[in-house]
Amino acid sequence: MVNKSIGAIEFRSISKGIEISNEMVKRADVDVIYAKSICPGKFIIIISGDASEVNEVVSYGLNFDKEYIVDSFILNRIHDDIVNGLKSKYKSKDIEGLAIGIMETNKVCSGLEALDKALKSGDVNLVKLQLAFAIGGKLVYMVSGTLSSVEHSINTAIEEIEAKYIVATSIIPSPEVEFIRQII
Repeated sequence: MVNKSIGAIEFRSISKGIEISNEMVKRADVDVIYAKSICPGKFIIIISGDASEVNEVVSYGLNFDKEYIVDSFILNRIHDDIVNGLKSKYKSKDIEGLAIGIMETNKVCSGLEALDKALKSGDVNLVKLQLAFAIGGKLVYMVSGTLSSVEHSINTAIEEIEAKYIVATSIIPSPEVEFIRQII
């Protein structure tokens, strides 16, 4: 884990999301690690930096025009697998002999918060992170580890997020390795 913070705002409008995000990043010295249009017609910005700067930028964005905001978060001491996953970089995608846990949420921000808790709660690795594009605005992630670690991790994530935002979860004790490799 690193001592970096990340913050995000998910907007219901692409044009307002771009406009507000542009104003947000002018406020403080933060890095934009993800800023994209996502399905269905939404926009998300995810920034990283020192906690005080991330707090300032996200707070500013949340007060800019609340009508267009779907969800948001600020996570301090973010698990580094999330930042790497947002950049499509993973420690390892080796799943041989490991269980797989999958969580699907209907909000990106809530899903990322749950993922952070899941990664911090057990000895699991993030092997796939898919944000909203071409999947109807959902977030889907997959973790691997021993069966008990995966079960604990997914259960921790379930406790972190409101049930209405969970689309589904799955735990696969003995995945067909070649099939799962095709997916990840």
